[in-house]
Amino acid sequence: MDVAQIPSRQSWKRDLAPYLDADTRRSLWQIASVVVPYLAIWTFAALVQPSPLGAIALGLVATIFLTRMYSLFHDLTHNSMFESRRANTIWGHALGYLLFTPYRWWQRQHSLHHAHTGDLDHRGVGEIHTMTRAEYEAASGPRRLWYRLYRNPLLMLLIGPSLVFLIERRFPQRGMTPRILLSVVLTNLALVAWVLAWSTIVGLGTFLLIQVTTLVAGGAIGAWMLYIQHQYEDTYYQAPGKWKFELAALQGSSYLELPGPLAWMVGNANFHHVHHLSAKIPNYHLRAAHESHPMFRPTPVVTPRSSIRTFRLKLWDTESESLVPFPKHGFATRTRPQAAALRESLRASPFAPEVQRPGGR
Repeated sequence: MDVAQIPSRQSWKRDLAPYLDADTRRSLWQIASVVVPYLAIWTFAALVQPSPLGAIALGLVATIFLTRMYSLFHDLTHNSMFESRRANTIWGHALGYLLFTPYRWWQRQHSLHHAHTGDLDHRGVGEIHTMTRAEYEAASGPRRLWYRLYRNPLLMLLIGPSLVFLIERRFPQRGMTPRILLSVVLTNLALVAWVLAWSTIVGLGTFLLIQVTTLVAGGAIGAWMLYIQHQYEDTYYQAPGKWKFELAALQGSSYLELPGPLAWMVGNANFHHVHHLSAKIPNYHLRAAHESHPMFRPTPVVTPRSSIRTFRLKLWDTESESLVPFPKHGFATRTRPQAAALRESLRASPFAPEVQRPGGR
């Protein structure tokens, strides 16, 4: 995509302004339409005491509503569902408790992701970490192995998200403000109350079957969405001096073609390019905004089928400006002194951040 194809910032902001209005009734209905069915599933489990297979089936149904709930929670962190910032915060905390996710912590992480998507100097926060080909070439054997494990689709989709929800979001981290720390503590207390209450009501075995199913299935859907929204061959990465906000949004964020029911389940997050350009647009206006403006037409399109092929892409090649697979034959032709010199030069550059934990979001 050429920057010349994109209208001026003043122009596209004016064109998208009509889609910024939040509808309080519609937002409340969206929240109720996921929270009530989700709690009803747990109530149903308490009444019927399902078999193990029945509990897993209930967990899969619950995952549908949890996935949509997570998308609404995401909108609340952007203060886009209600005109009142306070209303967004209150509902954000409430949904965060059900999602085991501290509202303030996730809001900060996600704001960093929006501020730096496609910036080679700020990779990893709130996204799938991507090494450049040069970094991988210069990396030590253990670091290459770790990165290969990190980018393994099975680990990324099935194990990484569970580690994030169960471990990473439970503990204080460096740089947390008192307000963010309080959000973590309150979420942990809500999580303890949730576990104790429902394991007592439905039984520990049934509770674990339902909750683990939602954790694994919902985590896999979330990690898949996070991956394909930014990881495809012609995505966007640039050094800070060349980085452009509009290109990061419109080229570095995909439009995922989904049938209506799946688009509902992910809360229209498939219009990710529109969201990255204007994060204050509520989810229920994203489709209309996408269809209204020609600047969205060149955005990279991903489908569920084509997304499968993107998982073979592992490294950003700065020369071809595209994501590429791991090299088939490694870098055996490079001599040890050459590799050591390259590692040293990269260590002194801003383009070598540490690898993040699997499934970070």
